[in-house]
Amino acid sequence: MSAPYKLFYASDIHGSEKCFLKFINAGKFYKVNALILGGDITGKMVVPLIHKGGRWEARFLGRDFVAESAAERAEIEKNVRLNGFYPVILTPEEHKHFTDNETARTEMIDRVVLAAMKRWIGIAEERLRGTGIRCFINAGNDDDGYIDEALRQSDVVENHDGDVTDLTENVQMAVCGYSNTTPFDSPREMTEPTLEAHIEGILAKLKNPRDAVFTLHVPPYNTGIDAAPLLRDGAVVTEGGHTVMTAVGSTAVRNVIERHQPMVALHGHIHESRGTKQIGRTLCINPGSEYSEGVLRGVLVTFKGTKLAGHQLVQA
Repeated sequence: MSAPYKLFYASDIHGSEKCFLKFINAGKFYKVNALILGGDITGKMVVPLIHKGGRWEARFLGRDFVAESAAERAEIEKNVRLNGFYPVILTPEEHKHFTDNETARTEMIDRVVLAAMKRWIGIAEERLRGTGIRCFINAGNDDDGYIDEALRQSDVVENHDGDVTDLTENVQMAVCGYSNTTPFDSPREMTEPTLEAHIEGILAKLKNPRDAVFTLHVPPYNTGIDAAPLLRDGAVVTEGGHTVMTAVGSTAVRNVIERHQPMVALHGHIHESRGTKQIGRTLCINPGSEYSEGVLRGVLVTFKGTKLAGHQLVQA
């Protein structure tokens, strides 16, 4: 009889180093076979530490910080990373240059984000190599294209976005980090017809979709695990003092799940919609995200052979 296979899935940590470290440590803590981080890994905000003489000045989370030594500067940098931002040391002249020049600022942010991603990969390699715990990380709609190549250079972290991989002899995983279109014009978006065709192209590589795990960043449409605040002209709509929620998931994702009925489908993308939804025989799960508070939300999924044996929403 097949031994149980346990995985831990999380998504949408958006640059929070606190959440990333919790994710890596979850492997040993929960005694899982695999860790899966399903997209929207990076953040977009840098925090300048302006070097003036023998001190560094920074404004972070509405407060002013001053470091008088390298040790104090390192502590500020650590706190910035733990809260999902990227520290960058600049001279006053460099700070003005990047403030005034959008192109140069964007290129600088990309360099900083890529360096931070490579640093995280190094942490994963150091802590997971030799443990037998597989680590899958794929980009999501908010992650730029250069993230893929960094992930694919690792001999420990596995990136199978747009492809399939074997979890066990009989269970495969199909991965898609793209989303349907959003109001935010993020780097990885597709129209619903294009997204559906893209996912079908991935699923065509599976031996048996019914015995598979689908890791699809965006949740299926109108399932309760895809409810987000309604926006009108960029502003959140409220009625009677309450935020109006609306379904923003993907019809393409729902269609492929209804059509192929995998064992389980793992999603993210919508931070507010932690929960599960059954679509036919398929259990769809969105563990949600609370990265801004340093809380890692995830789900433990166990299967035996090709049968789902259980799941548990957890947080740390």
